[in-house]
Amino acid sequence: MSKKGHSNNYFGSYRDFWWNQEFLELTANRLELSKYCNMLDVGCGQGHWTRILSPFLAPESSVTAIDNDVNWFKNNNELENYFNLSKIDFKLAKGDAENIPFEDETFDFVTCQTVLIHLKNPKKALKEMIRVLKKDGLLLCVEPNNIVQTLTKDSMSTNESIDERLDHIKYRLIIEKGKKELGEGDNSLGDLLPGWFAQESLQDIQVRLSDKAIAMYPPYSTNEQIATLKQWMKGSAWKSETRKDIDYFNAAGEEFMRFYFEYQEKYETRSDHIMGAVQREQYHAAGGSLLYLVSGIK
Repeated sequence: MSKKGHSNNYFGSYRDFWWNQEFLELTANRLELSKYCNMLDVGCGQGHWTRILSPFLAPESSVTAIDNDVNWFKNNNELENYFNLSKIDFKLAKGDAENIPFEDETFDFVTCQTVLIHLKNPKKALKEMIRVLKKDGLLLCVEPNNIVQTLTKDSMSTNESIDERLDHIKYRLIIEKGKKELGEGDNSLGDLLPGWFAQESLQDIQVRLSDKAIAMYPPYSTNEQIATLKQWMKGSAWKSETRKDIDYFNAAGEEFMRFYFEYQEKYETRSDHIMGAVQREQYHAAGGSLLYLVSGIK
């Protein structure tokens, strides 16, 4: 069996519903993407973000996408076929976000989508993206705050006690601490990006929030709801393919292990109850998220 590419759990048909087309068009207009002709997508994965942005660039543009996983930078036939058909000059190459393999000031537009949250040294990657960006070029980073989803309500959590809700928040915060201790990133660093941009002396810093929400309500019949349910059936989109929650608790510190076992005992059937409510068509939620689009000019 071949090894899956990094973030394979994050990819799937549901990802095609991350954005509202009208929002993308408005954002492209506001950022004047049509004046840029040489784009670099850092950490491209399957190339969802690469494909989304390329139509907004200037005519006869060139697009370069890099990733450090052989599953994505080599034999990524779907992505390469897309650009062959679109007649856009396209290059797919091996590249590490923290050591981008290009000369200074090579591109006039550099971007990434949900990449910095997975890195041990996201600030180094940010410096690298700025290094390869031309003077007056545009940097656009799309990164979330994922921890906030622990605070959003659904039909199953609306009657939870304050202590129960605090348990769920504490559980996620400990996992986030463990991830950072293991060098696997910060799933909520989107909040910090504008300040990091300012520290790097970028100009005209603009911050937007995606207007996309995938609301879940019976009979779950829209294309985006069906794709989301399929993702849920595979397991959480944010769950690691190589580690379990207990690994993150261990990394966070021995003092958190008692809480881990207490939580598992208290809430061991929670996921089953949610999926049961879905099957009975009793589950509903607004499906909002917090996804930042942070841009700046070098």
